[in-house]
Amino acid sequence: AGSALGAQNNSAFGSTNPGGFGSTTNTFGSNTNAGGFGASTSTFGSTNTTSAFGSTVNTAGASFNPNNDYEIPAQDCPQDGISCLEWSPTNNLLVVGSWDNTVRCYQVNGGGMQSISAQAQAYIQHQKPVLDLSFKSDGTGVFTGGCDNVVKWWQFSANQGLQQAQDVGRHDAPVSCVHWIQEANILATAGWDKQLRFWDMRSPNPVASFQLPERAYCMDVRHPVMVIGTGGSAMDRNLLVYDLSRLGPNMQPSSVLSQSTAPLKKQYRCVSIFPDKSGYAIGSIEGRVAIWYIDPSQQSNNFAFKCHRDKDLNAIYPVNAISFHPKHYTLSTAGGDGKWNFWDKDSKQRLKASNSPVLCGHNRPLPITCSGFNFTGDMFAYGLSYDWSMGAENNPNCKNYVLIHNSPDSETKPRRIINSTRRR
Repeated sequence: AGSALGAQNNSAFGSTNPGGFGSTTNTFGSNTNAGGFGASTSTFGSTNTTSAFGSTVNTAGASFNPNNDYEIPAQDCPQDGISCLEWSPTNNLLVVGSWDNTVRCYQVNGGGMQSISAQAQAYIQHQKPVLDLSFKSDGTGVFTGGCDNVVKWWQFSANQGLQQAQDVGRHDAPVSCVHWIQEANILATAGWDKQLRFWDMRSPNPVASFQLPERAYCMDVRHPVMVIGTGGSAMDRNLLVYDLSRLGPNMQPSSVLSQSTAPLKKQYRCVSIFPDKSGYAIGSIEGRVAIWYIDPSQQSNNFAFKCHRDKDLNAIYPVNAISFHPKHYTLSTAGGDGKWNFWDKDSKQRLKASNSPVLCGHNRPLPITCSGFNFTGDMFAYGLSYDWSMGAENNPNCKNYVLIHNSPDSETKPRRIINSTRRR
């Protein structure tokens, strides 16, 4: 399925060679076995976790790594909060950004009946915490942004340990969102300076820049669709949808397809565009996800559901991450309750719920701050660390974890619904 939004590859930005970035070097991770992960890793729980959207799955007992997932060794893990992670689009390299100012790359191995393992390959440093990152489409490196207001390009080299990255952009405040757009050979960044900027790598100055209504908190791009969620008060908070095929060098205002405070009432935390580009899923601090379509004719299909809540404690947690499965197009959510879920938005079913979370500090769950599927969909990585939702003064200073879960088709594939007479 495709998008009704404009024509593909119709951007006026960039050139066919974006400054030669990442064109030849990819010396680690290129021969990773990308096969599916098999039965040697235990599956979640012993009960059927398929349930309706918005319901709560109660799982008793909490311990470290209750899902029996692979843990990246502590000595290789970030030493402060984990802010972002992303898998390579071409192999099983996993890159993780952190509040310890580092961006770390891991080679993840496994597949079929093999168990998961990961080896630290290399890392770079910012001057301040890293907030977001984005792989280049050929997998040769990543773009990163952080609280030092700098956008960097890290092209992987053969050397292990500390590597050098090139400064390719700058904002006037922390860079919160970074996304490489292959179809336009352009890098999009947004920040707390309320600016959206585009870079073609051949100049230290952006090729285009314009004002956002407020600070950028989340962004996703599946060309030609771009969605940005901004912060601020109820009056200032906005969700902006762009058609990048309409963007020219002067960033014409007509490129904004919609701008509104819908669909959620509270601060946005994450957004992910549907694989068919017809809409997006957006999560907020109110423990709620909205499934929203762009075409006005499909607005009747819009809905929102509750998740990452604890009925027993009457607690509501933020939804910190949403990602779509690359093959089945089902989605994952991860939140401040330390849990993740796999969902089928079309049938409105929960396909899988993780077990009880890790507890840390005042018996509170250790949040999942970021997560995502690898390029084949058979592994799901997530970071456990404080998400600052209770303020800096309540930081429990717990250990940080990066875990990798075996995600077979049985957990992520949509399930048929057999029509039956239901009690009304």
